[in-house]
Amino acid sequence: MTPYFLVFGWFLAICLVLETTGSHRSLTRTERWLLLLPLAVFSIMYAGRIGTDVESYRELFDQAEQFPLEPGFSMLMIAAKWLGLNYTSFTRVLAAVQILLLGSVVMRLRDPLFFLLFYFSSFFLNFQFNAIRNSLALLVVAAMYVRLLQPRFSTLLASTVIHYSSLITLGLQRLALSRRQWLVIALVIVASCGVSLIWLQPDLLGPQFSELFVYRGYLDQEYESKTVYPALLLKLAVVWLLYRNGGNRFYMAAYAVLVILIHAISPVLSRLSDLVLFLTALDFCLRHRLERRRLLAIGLTLTLVASSLLIPWSDCQEGGGENWCLSGPGSR
Repeated sequence: MTPYFLVFGWFLAICLVLETTGSHRSLTRTERWLLLLPLAVFSIMYAGRIGTDVESYRELFDQAEQFPLEPGFSMLMIAAKWLGLNYTSFTRVLAAVQILLLGSVVMRLRDPLFFLLFYFSSFFLNFQFNAIRNSLALLVVAAMYVRLLQPRFSTLLASTVIHYSSLITLGLQRLALSRRQWLVIALVIVASCGVSLIWLQPDLLGPQFSELFVYRGYLDQEYESKTVYPALLLKLAVVWLLYRNGGNRFYMAAYAVLVILIHAISPVLSRLSDLVLFLTALDFCLRHRLERRRLLAIGLTLTLVASSLLIPWSDCQEGGGENWCLSGPGSR
């Protein structure tokens, strides 16, 4: 656990100093890169070594030529193998690219400190070490969005070849920019009701969709079902505070609906909720600075940071079976 404690402590110490000394001014480029430094060091050092999906990505790398679903990512793997890189070296290059994309985003934000603190609390471990394709595509979208301020076809093309979730990402961004916010919110609620009905009664779709719900069974096994998800409720509270500071109404409503559905229907929807949550923080910190109840939002986010640290801690206590532990018999 020592590497986790070091990177968490290093990052939070920098955040505390900059929040104290730079709370009433814009952070310099040097300060923004300084915030990213702990994330960069940890990501590159442990890329390809930790994460629940590390073995799946290793197998995918070995079979890169047989992965046509997302041709952009397949081409990256093929090019890496052609250059003589092994799996670990390839993931380190990807980690560096992700940090550079994240840096290009942070350079254009009005509130980079809160964005990175929230990113660290809610996305860092998962994006850098698990959902690699998804996060790479999402960071491509984010890097282009902070420059263009709206989704474009070029963004769709550049990101979708890496991961198909970009279709959903850009669709959400388009809806969030609509001037008819109440209409799109109503559409989201109606669509959510439809998804809930189909999830609970899959027979309504007919036997031709049976294979889809075989995959649903796999997902249900992968995601632990709980009565209450405290971290989700904390994130919802942060989203509410962002909304009260001028954040986008659509993102707030969409995330609230997803939190309800995760509790009522299935935790599988947490993948989609993470996507909406990232876009919420990105859009807010690009256009606004968190002023009202800032300390409360930071306090809630620090609680989420502690919660994310429980992921490797729990894995170490259970023998390192999920590939998060960096000490003890399960270490790598």
